Amino acid sequence: MKTNPRMEGFLAEIRDDNLDDPRALPQKLLALLNEGFVEEEECVFFSRLKEAAQVQRLDFPDRTAYECFVNHVHVEDYLENGGLPPIELLGRGMAFAHELADRLRRLHGTKHFRIIVASEGGVSCTVRFHTLRHEEEWVGKSFNGFKEEAIAIMETQEVLP
Repeated sequence: MKTNPRMEGFLAEIRDDNLDDPRALPQKLLALLNEGFVEEEECVFFSRLKEAAQVQRLDFPDRTAYECFVNHVHVEDYLENGGLPPIELLGRGMAFAHELADRLRRLHGTKHFRIIVASEGGVSCTVRFHTLRHEEEWVGKSFNGFKEEAIAIMETQEVLP
């Protein structure tokens, strides 16, 4: 996993308090995962989010942007009992990302994915994913430059040159 300095500061606390344990995922996030994935136009999407999307591939410059737009989950929208303290919200986002990575590995073993967790100001936590492609990038290599946003990037497997 790669992180920027802001995320690195939060990860120790998240791990120490076991806030990234997938067993603590809210039921609504588990339901999203349990509904599975759909493949379309060489892209992989959460089934529910793709069904609700009002966009198509030609609306985006590449497949990676298309996947990231559709597979964009605001963790706080899936909480059953309202808000959480910022570190717990980020912990749930990390737990969701870990479980998402495990499921993508099992279901789509021949494809590899990048999962991006981002939190800005502790009021929002987003998780999105896309298929790894040599020629396309969603988060550039200089994501360390983000000062306000805490970012973690995990991959189901590194893309080989």
